[in-house]
Amino acid sequence: MITSPPAGQPPRVAGLDQAAEKTGLALPDGRTCLITAPKAAGKTRTYADDMRRADHVERDVVTSLLGTGVQAVGIEDYAFSKRSSATHRLAEIGGAVRLACWRYRIAVAVINVKHLKMYATGKGGASKHDMAAAAYEYAGASFRSFDECDAAWARWLVLDLLGHPAFPLPTKHRRVLAQIQLYCREGW
Repeated sequence: MITSPPAGQPPRVAGLDQAAEKTGLALPDGRTCLITAPKAAGKTRTYADDMRRADHVERDVVTSLLGTGVQAVGIEDYAFSKRSSATHRLAEIGGAVRLACWRYRIAVAVINVKHLKMYATGKGGASKHDMAAAAYEYAGASFRSFDECDAAWARWLVLDLLGHPAFPLPTKHRRVLAQIQLYCREGW
């Protein structure tokens, strides 16, 4: 666990919002993108399709993170209350990405969905539209997808956690920072 921010320049931080079919990625320079699942080979998704998806996401995410010199990444945690056939696929994909970060010594903050919403809007039950409105209000940012918006919020939260807030937020939003931990295989 890392408890103090690194000295000097702001850290190179990314954000991820993973879903079974697509992953929102926010890069250190503020750009966002969407990594979309390869289509299933047949009418129904098979084990091989799931493995191709996990491989594709892990490879694209790691390439993007390493290519931009990322030191830390905020990852929106699984929505444990949701029950669907995609839940297991998402867990496998998320596990592959988290393990890759561990291997490459990229610090990871796994952010509870409620905490991410509270950080962005001050409300733990905020909608995707509320998150997008808050991004525009506080950062002047708009996104092509809600996944990219959530990834940006994960990035901004970790920057703030490390003592480099991207913009001012109300104190009630920032209280969740005390509940977020950053983990790394070895310190920076």
